[in-house]
Amino acid sequence: MIQPIGRVSIIIPVYNEALLIGEILRRVFLAELVDGADREVVVVDDGSTDGTVGAIQQFLSEHPGHAAAVKVHTGLVNHGKGAALRAGFRLATGDIILIQDGDLEYSPTDYPALLAPFADPQVDVVYGSRFYNGLPKDMRKLNLLANLILTYSTRVLYGQRISDEATGYKVFRRAVLGRFELACRGFEFCPEFTGKAMLAGIRIHEVPIHYNPRGILEGKKIRATDGLVAIYWLAKVKSEAVWGDAKATWKRRRTVA
Repeated sequence: MIQPIGRVSIIIPVYNEALLIGEILRRVFLAELVDGADREVVVVDDGSTDGTVGAIQQFLSEHPGHAAAVKVHTGLVNHGKGAALRAGFRLATGDIILIQDGDLEYSPTDYPALLAPFADPQVDVVYGSRFYNGLPKDMRKLNLLANLILTYSTRVLYGQRISDEATGYKVFRRAVLGRFELACRGFEFCPEFTGKAMLAGIRIHEVPIHYNPRGILEGKKIRATDGLVAIYWLAKVKSEAVWGDAKATWKRRRTVA
């Protein structure tokens, strides 16, 4: 049975992206979705100091036809990507949530491929994989190594085979957020969401995407060393679940005794 998609909430967390946010918004609104879907764009500024908020308002003033479809949340201080995303999730009203990084590494032209699997009502989460069709060009070797180690760690810890745990394109039904609680504040969003989704018994579907990596001088904020933090969080989520199950079993045995 094919299930139609209603509203898609595109969450864009941004921090000091004044030079790019106008272009990414332009591409987000130009991108096709799937038949019957409409878009809601939620931009969460995470305490930018470079005029990002002004650039967002400029885009809206130059494109008044898009204003009704855009929600803007502004933070006074920088809390981190995870905190920004959680703020965006609270504002989202769509049936499907699609995370769009506020730079040009990920292309909105991939939206149809990312959304198509949701025609199957059994699909709850889709990741856009940079590695589905081989290794991406121009990715720094340290970042490539960190991504491969992180993905392998996910397979070992959770027993589900995926090719790109740290992808920026994570798309899911809004109802998924009711199946577990997120506490992330920074870049640990990816491993926390992945680990808790897998522990909830959710299968993650993957589709290939385009990827245009940018470097530190171009504003890239995540580092290869953040991969170590991500591995820690994958292990933390799994160990907390195992410990919680052990405590619950111990309590049941005490009650029976």
